[in-house]
Amino acid sequence: MTSEVNSQLKKAYELSRKAYEHWIKGRILDALTFYEEALEIFRNYQEWKEVANILEKMGDIYFFKKNYDKALKAYKACLDICENFEDEISTSIICEKIVFVYKELNSPKKALPYLYRMLEIAENYRDAHRAGRALVGIGDAYKSLKNYQASKEAYELALKIYKNMGALELAKIVEKGLKQLQTEISLPEKNV
Repeated sequence: MTSEVNSQLKKAYELSRKAYEHWIKGRILDALTFYEEALEIFRNYQEWKEVANILEKMGDIYFFKKNYDKALKAYKACLDICENFEDEISTSIICEKIVFVYKELNSPKKALPYLYRMLEIAENYRDAHRAGRALVGIGDAYKSLKNYQASKEAYELALKIYKNMGALELAKIVEKGLKQLQTEISLPEKNV
């Protein structure tokens, strides 16, 4: 690595540090400016791990500011990098963040592919807790879409996982959700 490359990468890390400090202090515009400068340098030198880290942080800032379109753009760019490098754990984390954005946008149908990707990764790693969360999300999405049978099945699987894990508080929450779902299903149709 040449000294110019080292110098530029050092500058990018310094910009990232400054961005984080500004974010902590609530200086969001300054934080974004520093992150964007660092991002450009890291992209130029194909430092993809750093690019992904910055995109995630920028997505978090945009999400916090309720700028969901920009949050999605940053998270999806980050997700592409994670998928390209077959980093399934990071992929799952970013998928979950994308799901949160779609939840805020009331777009359950768009969230489903990311929830299923989370579930797939959880199954690959035998991560029961993450699988349970993904299934609850799937149940919530299908409930919003009025696909009550698919919702019920997802909730029931999540409940089984939480009971097997001994996560009784989570199991109680899912049981409550199942009861609410059953109430919704059995409500008579309103004539308009």
